[in-house]
Amino acid sequence: MKTLTLAALVLSSMMSLQSSAEPVSNDMEHISVIYRTPFEYSLYQYTQDTLQTFNQQMRVEIILQAKQSSMQMAKSQGFIVDDSEIALESPKPMLSTWRLKAAE
Repeated sequence: MKTLTLAALVLSSMMSLQSSAEPVSNDMEHISVIYRTPFEYSLYQYTQDTLQTFNQQMRVEIILQAKQSSMQMAKSQGFIVDDSEIALESPKPMLSTWRLKAAE
């Protein structure tokens, strides 16, 4: 019994030595902290908001421009004769899924 206990202690100590012998990685995460004055922070926030608004407007304008050019091409090819056809079309909802249609 004593030999079994002694063998278990020797094995556990060898395992702990092996785990501590592993090379330690020197890669550390570095975090840069920039201290800003209230004016600099408000200017940063304003710039971010302005850029976000500009990007949203660009997305909408690209879609509208594509629709207009498609309509012009359709008119030039004779697919659309009258603008009233376009006005009578019901607008399709942006978020239209099968579940919403089934629930209605």
